Amino acid sequence: MNAPFEPVGEVARWRMVYDMLKPLAVDDVITYEDAADVLSLDAEKDRPVLQSAIRRAARTFETVDKHALVAVPNVGYRVVRADEHVVLARGQQRRASHALQRGHSKVVNVDLRGLPPEVRQLTEATARAFSMQMDFNRRFDVRQQRLESVVSEVSERTNRSEAEIAGLKARLARIEGEPG
Repeated sequence: MNAPFEPVGEVARWRMVYDMLKPLAVDDVITYEDAADVLSLDAEKDRPVLQSAIRRAARTFETVDKHALVAVPNVGYRVVRADEHVVLARGQQRRASHALQRGHSKVVNVDLRGLPPEVRQLTEATARAFSMQMDFNRRFDVRQQRLESVVSEVSERTNRSEAEIAGLKARLARIEGEPG
């Protein structure tokens, strides 16, 4: 077993996995078994090592190749469709909001008695900062939901209009084809 931060080969594991990701298309899956074969690891025993290498490769795959991955439980990772990126981003946004709430709880639920004045002030300032950030996120969420609602309405209207235009074209073709 290699010591921490000691290279395990000439090419980093994540880079070997990234080379596997590059040719993948949307909905293709990189399995733990495939990654384990390339990295000469055991798919079950070395799962944390595989996950770490895949997650690191996924960051480069996302920023360079503009494709994200999503975990497929006990299988590997799937390349997501472009429209799924927003869903993944919203999940990250929810997790960030929950993390803010947990952090806020840590600084507001403090027994301030016995703290030196400068530590008390720092704690209170940190609590205010958390509150302001949580408020900003709530307002941003409301705006984003409104925007998504408007985009959905416009999309429905566009789809309906395209269907109506197709129907009118078909009707016009029938009328023009009828003897006058």
